[in-house]
Amino acid sequence: MNRIFIEAKNNKTPEYHFLMAILNGFFPDKEIEFIFMDGIGNLFNETNINLISQSQITGDKVLVIADADTKEKGYGYEKRKAEIEQGMSKHNITFPYFIYPDNHSDGDIEVLMEYSARRDLHSAFFDCFEDYEKCVSGIKDKSGNELYNTPNRKGKLHTYITAQKLCSKSRNKLGSGDWLFGDANYWDLNSEALIPLKEFLSVNLK
Repeated sequence: MNRIFIEAKNNKTPEYHFLMAILNGFFPDKEIEFIFMDGIGNLFNETNINLISQSQITGDKVLVIADADTKEKGYGYEKRKAEIEQGMSKHNITFPYFIYPDNHSDGDIEVLMEYSARRDLHSAFFDCFEDYEKCVSGIKDKSGNELYNTPNRKGKLHTYITAQKLCSKSRNKLGSGDWLFGDANYWDLNSEALIPLKEFLSVNLK
């Protein structure tokens, strides 16, 4: 059994469905259980420490996947890595971990999702959306401050998938975080950006 700890709150999130699409596509023979941390701050809480320790006693494999985030948010790859290393040392536990997007850069899982989006098939959407972002961000109030917020990367990708002409069955999945990541009409899971994550999984899944 492989237990993968992720930041998501539950299985109704894009992170969960994105990882499931990768696992189903490239590691279909692996037995996986997701542990939902509801935020990286909970990685070393008592419940998770006990679960990690018990898993290691029983021979189950524990993997942790977390966002690096950015220096603007108070983190970034180096700080996230140091935090995880310090937590393992403090609690006398060890596990392999991967830090989105590529185990050495600042960012998050949405960076990988954006690189996986089929710009080659939907370039017009991205051109129009980026024109919209540029236009809206240029609107200022009397003090010279931006008048409107522009969507973050997650909002952009949500708009991308909801803008597609989908059948009712597919569209109904979107609200539960299933953004159809396994559908090659919208996402390319062979993107070079996913190689570091897939290599990590290949090495560490039992």
